[in-house]
Amino acid sequence: MSKSDGRRKLYSVNRTHPLTSDLTSIVRKVSGIDALIERVTANLPSLEQVWVCGDTAKGLPSEYIEAVLVGADLDRSYIKRLTDRAQSLLGKSITVKVEEETEVSGVIDSLLVWQKEDEQ
Repeated sequence: MSKSDGRRKLYSVNRTHPLTSDLTSIVRKVSGIDALIERVTANLPSLEQVWVCGDTAKGLPSEYIEAVLVGADLDRSYIKRLTDRAQSLLGKSITVKVEEETEVSGVIDSLLVWQKEDEQ
């Protein structure tokens, strides 16, 4: 699913589609961020969402990974250390933007790849 917001096009996953988990897994593995997301989400309890942007969101090969992490009071120094380590492991340039609200600003193409599940 997608919607336009000015110059930006925001993509989100149709969670009711039977192939949602398979397609999300493929995007994570192809982009090389699957391990990164697992580690980040485990160590940032206030993280709400992880978005990938640009070519990665479109499923295109890229030497760059652009990501947006959404959540309040996220440990930016931890994110920086993890980003630096992931860059050397993956051999790709990684840019991470941190936002407190769900609004993904300044990005033309975005894909929601992880969202915190509602606690019951």
